[in-house]
Amino acid sequence: MAIKDLAVAFNASENSSAALKYAIQMCNKYDAVLSGVHAHMPVRVEGQISRWLSADVLETLKKADAKSNRETEDLFRKQVNNEGFKGVANWISEEGNANDILAKTARYHDLLLIGQYSNPEGHKRHVRAEELVLRSGKPILIVPHGYDVRPFRGHAAVGWDGSRPAARALSDAMQILETKERLDVITVGSKSKKAETGTPNRDIMVHLKRHGINAQRVALTATREGVGQTILDYCKDSDPDVLVMGAYGHAPLREELFGGVSRHIMQNTKVPVLMSH
Repeated sequence: MAIKDLAVAFNASENSSAALKYAIQMCNKYDAVLSGVHAHMPVRVEGQISRWLSADVLETLKKADAKSNRETEDLFRKQVNNEGFKGVANWISEEGNANDILAKTARYHDLLLIGQYSNPEGHKRHVRAEELVLRSGKPILIVPHGYDVRPFRGHAAVGWDGSRPAARALSDAMQILETKERLDVITVGSKSKKAETGTPNRDIMVHLKRHGINAQRVALTATREGVGQTILDYCKDSDPDVLVMGAYGHAPLREELFGGVSRHIMQNTKVPVLMSH
């Protein structure tokens, strides 16, 4: 996948600003176009209350909302300028459900970047990363809450178990991985190790070598905290620019589609994570 058209969810929060800074670095590296996406709910007044509001008051509320949207765009463009970005920067502002808008917008870009939470309160998550991964059809890169964005160090990690989601994520991130000087291919437990044995045609290291990628195998044993935390502990020590992994899920209900490992990593990661489904 060529990295030429990036979108970043931006709502002027600290988390979205970190995602924007990371996106700008990617755009500079890959000579990509940047699009800021502001998904927001329209002004709504409850029916019983609206009967008592004059047309002037309603118009004032709409103007205040429009002003807030302009200020959000101004903050986006100010940060873009402060980061010294010289490429093309577009602005997309749309009213409606944030997850619907971002999922649909992602389909028209190579990659969507978001902050780990949609606002500083954290627990009030209007944007749900797991829903975007499942619905968008494109990879989503989550920048952790409180992440101190620093220059790329040419180091990435991939969670690999030979499954379809893992293969999808690897393919989606290939252009990124091809630019790294070091790639850690992380496997955890006997299932992952079994996926790498049997025939040379099923060795992920051979595949990566054919792409000119300097990869090293990292075989880990799951700790008592589980597979997800085992991967996060390794990434905490090695500090890659990005962790690439597939989003897993098998349950029939949408709210249960996200597997425990994927959910744990998404909610607790301290390094940026690129996920595909």
